[in-house]
Amino acid sequence: MGSDFAVGESAYSTDQITAWLEHIRLPTSYSEYIENPAGFPKTFESLRALMRCQISRFPYENLSVHYSPTHLVDIDPHNLYEKLMGPERIGRRGRGGYCMELSIFFHHMLRGLGFQVYMTAVRNRGRKDGVPGGEYLGFTHINNIIHLPSGKRFSVDVGFGGDGPTSPLSLDEQGRAVQNLGRQEVRLIHDNIPKQKLKEPKLWIYQYRNAPENDWNSFYSFAELEFFQHDFEVLNWWTSAKTLHRWTVLVVRFLRDGEDVQYSRDPDLPLDNDVKIVGKVMLVDTVVKVNLGGKTSTVHSFDSEEGRLHALKVYFGISLTQEETQSIRGWDKALD
Repeated sequence: MGSDFAVGESAYSTDQITAWLEHIRLPTSYSEYIENPAGFPKTFESLRALMRCQISRFPYENLSVHYSPTHLVDIDPHNLYEKLMGPERIGRRGRGGYCMELSIFFHHMLRGLGFQVYMTAVRNRGRKDGVPGGEYLGFTHINNIIHLPSGKRFSVDVGFGGDGPTSPLSLDEQGRAVQNLGRQEVRLIHDNIPKQKLKEPKLWIYQYRNAPENDWNSFYSFAELEFFQHDFEVLNWWTSAKTLHRWTVLVVRFLRDGEDVQYSRDPDLPLDNDVKIVGKVMLVDTVVKVNLGGKTSTVHSFDSEEGRLHALKVYFGISLTQEETQSIRGWDKALD
């Protein structure tokens, strides 16, 4: 199916892609491709390594909704690069983003490496007490679909936060359970959602179960339909203005094997083996929680803006500018 793809350019230069490859701390077996991004292997193993390095280096966060003058999100690829990688003029401060930021950024990195990839929009289900249920709502999420030279197709979602997959999910082996964190399993099935009037095309449905003996439940659905930057500009306006967890301050960072719960810009990790995701650290309003593949526990709490800014730096490596920190004043999620 690779011949179906038109040649597309990345929004990022070779130098920018090289800087990203250095930043995500790839296993040493990929080091030779940092200076030769176009030669990067187009295999499942290499795609999985890139995905896991990406989700453990760039947190899922909605801070721009709370800590910015506009309280909106900018998804222009060039502005995303400066936000996530950090402005070179001040020594790369670096941030994370929400789903559209992270996935559009990752999309252009994959294109720069020569992967055949396109973006599609996703319908999430509503939640109650964190558990998805009920109707599939409008398009408020984003996903990347990759076609490898082998002919295999994969869904690679790097922006679903703590509930996201930690491995590419096959579109050719629907229903195959893949181990996620701890005993949790995830999978894609190809089926209809209840609100569909037309039974074709069927949709891909992302499901999870927290243990093999549990029932499957569904998070979201998507079709193999290409969406473009202009489509996501429309969707982003609604999502960042009306949803995007505006009722909470949320940051999630996946942990690689060997990483400490507290953030280190240059962790002392072995880089000559497979990248393994073993847990996640989460800031939710006034607490920091950790899940190492089992039960979630609170490791830190605070009751002031100063305390939250300190937690962002210690656990996620995020330092906000003075303008950003002042922007939350008068906002309903401000702590003081």
